[in-house]
Amino acid sequence: MAFVNDSVVLNNATNVPNNGVVSARHKLEQIEAYIIVTTIFVVFLVVFGSCRRRSHSGFLKVLIWIAYALPTYLITYTVGQMQSASFENELFAIWATFLIIFSGNADCISAYSLEDNDNQRRYNMEVLVKYYGLGWLTSTHGHETEFRILLYILFFFALLRTSLRGEALSLASRTDGLVKNTKLIADFMANEHTLSNEGEVDPSCMKGYKYWVKGEEKEKVEVIPPLYQYHLRTANEVVTIDMIWQCQGSLLSSTGDSDGRLKDICLSCALFRLLCRRFAGYSMSESSQLKTWNFVRHGLLAKEGDHERAFRVIEVELAFLYDFFYTNYYALFTSGFLIFKIMQLFIVIIGCVIVTPILKHYHTPSGDLNLLTVSGRDVDVRVTAIVIVAILFMEVVQFLVVNFSDWAKVQWLCSYVKKPSWQNNKFMEKIIQIVCHKKWLKPWEQKLGQYDLLKSFNHNPCKLLFNSWTSPYRDIKRKGQKESSRIKLSLEVKKAIIASLKTNEQQLNNGETSLERNGVKNELSWACRLETQTHVIIVWHIATCLCEINWKQANLQRESEHFIVATALSKYCAYLVAFAPRFLPDHAYITEFMFDQVVQEARDKLKGCNSPATMYDKMRRLGEDDHPGETIIERGAVLGKHLLVDITDNERRWKILADFWADMMLFVSPSDDTTVHAEHLTKGGEFVTHLWALLSHAGILNRDSAQNV
Repeated sequence: MAFVNDSVVLNNATNVPNNGVVSARHKLEQIEAYIIVTTIFVVFLVVFGSCRRRSHSGFLKVLIWIAYALPTYLITYTVGQMQSASFENELFAIWATFLIIFSGNADCISAYSLEDNDNQRRYNMEVLVKYYGLGWLTSTHGHETEFRILLYILFFFALLRTSLRGEALSLASRTDGLVKNTKLIADFMANEHTLSNEGEVDPSCMKGYKYWVKGEEKEKVEVIPPLYQYHLRTANEVVTIDMIWQCQGSLLSSTGDSDGRLKDICLSCALFRLLCRRFAGYSMSESSQLKTWNFVRHGLLAKEGDHERAFRVIEVELAFLYDFFYTNYYALFTSGFLIFKIMQLFIVIIGCVIVTPILKHYHTPSGDLNLLTVSGRDVDVRVTAIVIVAILFMEVVQFLVVNFSDWAKVQWLCSYVKKPSWQNNKFMEKIIQIVCHKKWLKPWEQKLGQYDLLKSFNHNPCKLLFNSWTSPYRDIKRKGQKESSRIKLSLEVKKAIIASLKTNEQQLNNGETSLERNGVKNELSWACRLETQTHVIIVWHIATCLCEINWKQANLQRESEHFIVATALSKYCAYLVAFAPRFLPDHAYITEFMFDQVVQEARDKLKGCNSPATMYDKMRRLGEDDHPGETIIERGAVLGKHLLVDITDNERRWKILADFWADMMLFVSPSDDTTVHAEHLTKGGEFVTHLWALLSHAGILNRDSAQNV
């Protein structure tokens, strides 16, 4: 199957002809198998790598992790096997180059976790070792003239691929690139309010909002003491949001962009840049300004029904954030690598054109003791052809995805704004329309996790899967930790959240204000003043579950809008308590500990309750005492009794609960733990992250200390 050195053949022929041939053939088959397996992994990563931001599936995440991590070790091992082979094969250098290309090939994933970005030096060392092995193989096995040109082309291609991924890791490093590159935005926003007069600000048309969309060339800025902040030499160096809205081109006019989606893509990009400051540890300097709140209240939410638009803008913003931390796209579009993407596609095509006739006429020398038979030669050629086709497929797919991505849309639209010659140019506008009006996939899973304590408290995790032996490799599920089916994020929930934000404005509260609006503050406000927010969430969740059981027992067929909102948000907040406590106000471990205690309380108090009806009756008896007890289960029962007995109007009861949960959802959303939000972007996303981003842009970074009980 490969070209054998004459001395090796002679030695094998005179000493151990059979064992030597079999051993060499076996090693070559192993090398070819490793190459095919690596190719499969990388193709899988290219096709499915970005799916993790749209799926909560643990199985998919495991597959992506294997496809991300294993090729690095396979490549190093395979190159080592080539180096230690007792025979020569002129295709070894080409195969090794292919493997190096694979090591940085998937644009859709540069890092599996945030820690990978901070370990870019380790990646650089791995690349250095791989290139050392590649150079050794090239000098040893690539001496044939007909392959030399192809090797040079592929070597250059591999260099581009690995340097791009290294640049992406460096830019997203929270200890290095993120802090350095975000300082320019932080300094710009510290003085942004001085670039326009207060009376000239109009959020409905973004007038006076100099939010940065594009323009990061640091050679066009200067550092000015005494604060040593970056300052632009001229105001025209960047494209800002107000420039997008004021563009006179027909493409961005009310007729060319009637629903504002093109302008909103640029807005999402600008908000992503602002949000990066929170991850870098810089202050949101504009948060104290009235124009910041007005941007959300009278800009994003200016019209009735703008809740869909607001969440669409945030969804795309977080898609940009995901790409920044976990893909090569940011490096492609901000570091001058995009032109290399086009070059890479041409290099692959040229490489295919060159290698095809070479492989067609490739033949093995005589005197090979059948190590390279005709069928063996075919295997060599087929392995090489498979890898070439795989690289071509991946490059074409990624070229299309990159050029129709949101990053490309922002690039085109900013160029359109800065170049008056493009405006009203039918040809250029048609190209931009083709690029910008194509939406490939949804930006996140768009589902809410759900947990029902009264249904799941008796659940015991499988001992076969969750035990002391498996604990080093996976999170151990605790008693009662059984997630309900995830539900689609409904229009009713979005409307309720936005209505609550408009009503309360910047004064977040944990639901007590909603009780006052509904005239039940005196009766129910005690349940908002418990020891911790975890107490409040679980007590109200239990009460809401009791109301839901009562609703089902009454055989009420129609689910009202308030019923949908209350049950969805109640179970989502309970899901955060049970599965993602870092999103909540209290210390994560305290929340976990309290959850375990509540599960045990439920098992003690509701022992023998095997149906919703018996459970409902037992909880009603626990709630007969008007004075709440010490345990959370008893307090939930008492609150449920007040809701069911004191509020006889079923629809009014569900409105009270819906308003409470909408207020509570907004109250728990502000957070300083940026890491947990970034981590969950790779797990399908969380609704609380979207609210956190929305509130950040409204200037709401923390809860009102007076309300934080």
